[in-house]
Amino acid sequence: MKTYLSEIFSSIQGEGPYVGERHLFVRFCACHRKCVYCDTNTELSDCCIVEKTPGTGEFEQIKNPMSVEQVADLIREVDAKTRNNRISITGGAPLLQSRFLLKLLPVLKAEGHNIYLEAAGDLPKELKSVIEFIDVVAMDIKLASVTEEKATFPAHWEFLKLCRDYNVEVFIKLVLSANTNEGELIEAAKGIKKAGGEDTLVVIQPMTKAEKTDAVPSGQQLFRWQDKVASVLPNVRVIPQTHKMLEML
Repeated sequence: MKTYLSEIFSSIQGEGPYVGERHLFVRFCACHRKCVYCDTNTELSDCCIVEKTPGTGEFEQIKNPMSVEQVADLIREVDAKTRNNRISITGGAPLLQSRFLLKLLPVLKAEGHNIYLEAAGDLPKELKSVIEFIDVVAMDIKLASVTEEKATFPAHWEFLKLCRDYNVEVFIKLVLSANTNEGELIEAAKGIKKAGGEDTLVVIQPMTKAEKTDAVPSGQQLFRWQDKVASVLPNVRVIPQTHKMLEML
């Protein structure tokens, strides 16, 4: 079994409540979403770029597609160069490659790694197939007013409930732009509370200017939206993409 990866590297986690931790990132190609603010090339790539010595900016190109054994060996090689708190499985949409993950993740868990999954939060069937190997889920909930795509709330609530049913640590990431619809935002907050419980951590992430949009929210909007969400869910934080500020991977 083989898959397409775009990057393997060690860096500082720049988003969410684990910001500042050292993670080893394994970025899968392909995504079923086309969010207008996306800053990642999700196309299938001929090669995966691997920064074997973290922070050098020196990359080796490894031909795609790659086997489970190849990916595991590359992870071991990068991980040996520095101390990583977790392995971040990201994309694209890594759960599109759930059959590959079902082979890779048991290998990584057997070697003592903590697995951090970054996911769009709308593929519950695929999540269920690998959830026993996941330690932390960073779950996006997509607002149609922000992504400019159709809302997928029912799939989000099934996904979140699955995390709770399996006692997997989960937090919600809400990317918000200046175009955020407040009614939709409150609907999302109520859905999160019902599916995940009142104690669910929600991270509001201000959209960063992207190629297709510059609708960056204002500070005043973020204050108001944090208050709105906090009226439903008490644990709400505003955390920007800090790796962008640091100009890091």
